[in-house]
Amino acid sequence: MTNQPTISEYITTAFPTKQSVKILEYNAETSNLKKQLADAGYENYLGICTQQSGESRNPDLYYANEKTLTYKNNAEVLVINKADFLDLKNAFHSSADVIFFIPAKIVDRASFLPLWAYKLARKKKWDFRFENFTDHLGGTRTSIVFKRNHRKEKQARQYLSPELGLEKFFEILNQRQLDYVILRWFDELPFLELDEDVDLLIADEHIEKVRDLLNEKVGILPFDIYSVGGLMGSNFKNIAYYPPYIGEVILDQRQLWNNKYYVPSADHHLFSLMYHAVYHKGEKSGIPAKSGGVVKQIPQDHDYPGILKRLANETGHKLDEISLEYFHQFLEEKGWAPSTDTIRKLIGVSGNWLESIIKSSEHNFEKDGELMVFVVREWADERQLTNKMIDWFERNGLCLIRAIPLDEEQKRNATQNLRGGNWGQGPWPVSGGKPSTLLVMYDYHPKPLPAKMKKKYPHVSNQHYLLKEQLRSEINFALVNEQRANPLHSADDEIEALDYIAAVAPDLLPEVKDIVMAWDKAYRTEEKVIADVSEKKRRAKVEIIEYQGRKAVKKTYKAGKERFLEREKFVYGELSKECEYIPKLISSGENYIIVPYLKTNPITESWHIKKQILKRKHKQEIFRINEFFYNKGYALIDFHPGNILLTSEGLRLIDFEFLYQYEQLPPSVNDSFDLNGFPEDFAEDRPYGIFPKQRRNMWRKILY
Repeated sequence: MTNQPTISEYITTAFPTKQSVKILEYNAETSNLKKQLADAGYENYLGICTQQSGESRNPDLYYANEKTLTYKNNAEVLVINKADFLDLKNAFHSSADVIFFIPAKIVDRASFLPLWAYKLARKKKWDFRFENFTDHLGGTRTSIVFKRNHRKEKQARQYLSPELGLEKFFEILNQRQLDYVILRWFDELPFLELDEDVDLLIADEHIEKVRDLLNEKVGILPFDIYSVGGLMGSNFKNIAYYPPYIGEVILDQRQLWNNKYYVPSADHHLFSLMYHAVYHKGEKSGIPAKSGGVVKQIPQDHDYPGILKRLANETGHKLDEISLEYFHQFLEEKGWAPSTDTIRKLIGVSGNWLESIIKSSEHNFEKDGELMVFVVREWADERQLTNKMIDWFERNGLCLIRAIPLDEEQKRNATQNLRGGNWGQGPWPVSGGKPSTLLVMYDYHPKPLPAKMKKKYPHVSNQHYLLKEQLRSEINFALVNEQRANPLHSADDEIEALDYIAAVAPDLLPEVKDIVMAWDKAYRTEEKVIADVSEKKRRAKVEIIEYQGRKAVKKTYKAGKERFLEREKFVYGELSKECEYIPKLISSGENYIIVPYLKTNPITESWHIKKQILKRKHKQEIFRINEFFYNKGYALIDFHPGNILLTSEGLRLIDFEFLYQYEQLPPSVNDSFDLNGFPEDFAEDRPYGIFPKQRRNMWRKILY
């Protein structure tokens, strides 16, 4: 019979070049494994004994009767003796790469426990196999070995080795001049309970140095480490723990407490603890949402109302009442309240009471449409994609008010105040970088978000904000997966949009208001509207109106779309004099045209039926229209059956927004762009979503 390896031999074989691998043995009864590993040069070991030690303790073991230690640790190798199903379930939440599951009872392959272990491993993406090991008595034990086959994500939760200890740990931080503060409960250190964690706020440039120190040895003393900028693996719910500008102030004015640890100043201790109670704990803090309201949950660990009152008295601050809403107002006055988009991200943590404090911006004003803000990130600006983004949004119906390239101060303000201060790469292979350009846009025709999409986008007010999702896909489509990034961010609604402008370019707010109000005034229809017959409304709205006692059609253009209007004025006003198929212009203004209302047979509104009628009865008229525009030196880039009306007076042509004047006339009418499609390299205005040869293929089916 082949000799079975010991667990120590299995570990040294699995990690042949990494003697520093962190190994934790849970329910250790002896120090045999520690000695075997040490003999092989593997000394990064911690043995946890959960039994009462009696009169003597093994100095090689750490005594703690705490079931959660099977996952509250930073070990890479986890050995669980006398394990039950709960131990295994917990262990799958640990940071371990390898788990040795050694049940209290003999295991065979058909037993209940391995079956559940297998199912759980499959669900949790762990490889699974039975192994036989020689134990310290020379016997053989069948165990289950799990190996992680999925990526571990960096997390804020870290663990300190009890061998290093708190005092020595902070002594090293101070010696290395790393910028940190213990945010709270520092007067209670060292904690008696392993469940109590130490919360550190750390400068971005030092966060990995602190993480590395915590991970040198096997640790079970919990720490939560938060970077000022909310970097990946050191943030809170994917946002910075505090708005970064607040985090910087806390570190800048930190104080050395009892010559041991750096802590916030007295004022900042009060403000930061209040921030934590209001936005991180919320309804779980023991503080009512409103004055005199019901306390939903009283925490077992800390008396937040009492501690905040004591700190306020010690620092000379007056608290008029004890409620989450009042504390939010207090922090607002001190400049410590988070922005609207951050508050919304915290609703799932703090509670729905946060909805009540989100209010319309003081800069808001009455408008017919909706103000929108998109943030172009450095990755996109560096690739000169900003103008492409602007063009893409405008082709989809939005209008640019201002594009604001951010200077260094504005970039800093945007980075710290928008998006919860978190501008990391997120789930993307490449980081999109920090804010670079602010696009302030206006949507004349906002579209409410469908109810079925509200769960995914609870705060988005306008479906057109989701255009950014399409744009991201379009930009990344040509890139391999490893090169893809998130090129832009946006506000979720008008409240956030105004917050963004106020944070980055507050001087622009009056100008934005004046522009939008002027645009709205020009866009309103003074005549009686009988019906709105617009389709996409990307450039204009189309209405049937009452004009001089009869029906007419008014087409009103958005700001910035004047070139499309001028083409229509020219065709309806001038070319109609020479072509019977073009209705004559009735009236026009700076942003509109009025043309005759043409009644059509409803049956011809069917795309399929209209094409059949055109094919049987109107081919020669279509050729004459094509020849007319060719002889005038123009092409109708958007020439399609939808722009042909079959009226009682005959065929009529409408919609000339994409009229194009040839720079060089094609050799013959048969080569014109109207029926043949525009060239591949056509750089002028073209209908959205239309490919060069799409029109040619369509007309061939009708005309030939």
